[in-house]
Amino acid sequence: MGKRQYDVLVYGATGFTGRQAARYLDEHAPAGLRLAIAGRSVTKLAELAGSLRRKEVGVVVADSASPDSVHAMCATTRVVCTTAGPFALYGTPVIEGCVQHQTHYCDITGETPWVHDMIARFQTAARSDGTRLIPFAGYDSCPSDLGAWLIAMHLRTLGEDTLRVDGFHAGKGGLNGGTLATMMAMGEQGRLRDAEQIFLLNPDGEPSAKTALDSVDQRRVFFHPRAQRYAAPFFMGAINSRVVRRSAALLAAEGAGYGPDFVYQEYFGTRGWLAAQLVNLGVHASGAMSGNRGARALLTKLGPKVGEGPSEAAMDNGWMKSQFYGVGSAGTAVDAEVSGPGDPGNRVTVRFLCETALALASDEERLPKRAGFLTPATGLGAILVDRMRARGMRLAIH
Repeated sequence: MGKRQYDVLVYGATGFTGRQAARYLDEHAPAGLRLAIAGRSVTKLAELAGSLRRKEVGVVVADSASPDSVHAMCATTRVVCTTAGPFALYGTPVIEGCVQHQTHYCDITGETPWVHDMIARFQTAARSDGTRLIPFAGYDSCPSDLGAWLIAMHLRTLGEDTLRVDGFHAGKGGLNGGTLATMMAMGEQGRLRDAEQIFLLNPDGEPSAKTALDSVDQRRVFFHPRAQRYAAPFFMGAINSRVVRRSAALLAAEGAGYGPDFVYQEYFGTRGWLAAQLVNLGVHASGAMSGNRGARALLTKLGPKVGEGPSEAAMDNGWMKSQFYGVGSAGTAVDAEVSGPGDPGNRVTVRFLCETALALASDEERLPKRAGFLTPATGLGAILVDRMRARGMRLAIH
């Protein structure tokens, strides 16, 4: 990677999440870091730049409808940090440009079929050139990926493989228009069935029949003794579980996997059976609605529009708590927690995304010696854990 004009560039910076990311980096990035914002509207970009405390923020005009402009944008910076979704509609030129110019990359997508397609097209070139690409660097799927990684690393210090990790998620937050648009786009593109493939993001290699059976997406309610809660399907489970499984598979290919029969599942936990059944019904109904044209039109009409989202006060008053229950090959039980303040899909997502971007830009010497399409755990691991702890989040074994 040659000399670049910027260190970190936020693409989609005038969108709802992009504005938050630009402000976060303006506040938390080191003084010497060269920050840029990018998007389609020079007027909106200039307005955003003028609202930031830093007076030397670069402004780059780029539009995914003109891939050459996006490729040129990628050549100006060492790291692209993008919030411009739906990524299946707007993200491919960014990946192309980053791979072409050996620019590191991170995003907040939850679109597993699109990432699968990008891996198939660009993994070989990115890996050979040393380009790091880290999708899923928001609430999708950092808590899950790092929670499972913490347990597996702890069990390794005890000389045990990890047999299984179960994740439970809780939180308080709101939906922004970009997230809703992504959900609707996956249904419109007919990719919901693709997303159901339980090892969609894994590199080549078949898991054992038992591992495959134990990894099938949960579709019923049951009582989980370790968590002491009723377990219902979690609406992001079909995203997060694929990312965790990719982490385990990438590490296994290096001879440092979690365990030969590693299983990861995750749930939404409730204290009561009826509440869990209602959650289960809601998850299945939302999936069915995403796949129905009429329902998508209704949800789009009633939900927040692109560029809209919860109020600042609502996002500040949100919270998230993810708890993980692991078991080692010798029967050792290990629990972990990833938790913190702020709306999960907005404040927490932005915190994870921006700290990922800063790690790629500032921690070059400490980064794992891996390249290509990585996960938060395999691309950053302990570096991201340390950064999030420094920003007031709890990531711990207990």
